[in-house]
Amino acid sequence: MLINIIKFLIATLQKCGNSVFAIFVLLWFVTNPLQVVAQHYMPLDKGSKITFSILQSQEKGLKIKGTIGNIKGKINFDPKHLDKSSIDVSAGAASAHTTDKSDDFKLKSADYFDCQKYPLIKITSTKIKQDRPGGAVYILTGNLTIKGITKPVSFQFMATPAAKGMMFRGMMHFNRKDFKLGPDGELPKDVTVFFEVMARKA
Repeated sequence: MLINIIKFLIATLQKCGNSVFAIFVLLWFVTNPLQVVAQHYMPLDKGSKITFSILQSQEKGLKIKGTIGNIKGKINFDPKHLDKSSIDVSAGAASAHTTDKSDDFKLKSADYFDCQKYPLIKITSTKIKQDRPGGAVYILTGNLTIKGITKPVSFQFMATPAAKGMMFRGMMHFNRKDFKLGPDGELPKDVTVFFEVMARKA
């Protein structure tokens, strides 16, 4: 198709007696090929929600629950061109809150998030693919960075159209010990994260 467009442009311009300009147009198309670009989105803190939980007592079903916000970053997403899609999103470590103020103080301390030294928690994709052909579920493979430590992660998420943008929903798990979050033995190691990230078209 691109070749046909170039031939048409050259033929039209040559009829007008401007062969030099025709050559210039040809060179521009050759050096600047048409590319498919995924839609750009900007994550919004308003309308988004990230929650985390740790099972404190399996016998009693007790959980430590909290939220985290100050969501920022950039998302390039096109279901038809996942090879061009990417996610690079961060949350503010200092925004972490639970229902217990003493736990909030611990989360911000050097034993846990060490917010003053490491203010951001980041997720960056290296690959996005569909869970099943034609499905609405996707798999993100990438890196999670907490407290300056980066580890590989993989999790499922859904992307659904929303007002002037897209809503990204999913769940992921990680081992808090991998990121030196808290003393050994104080809490179970498994952390579950649920997220709903609202993103508008940039």
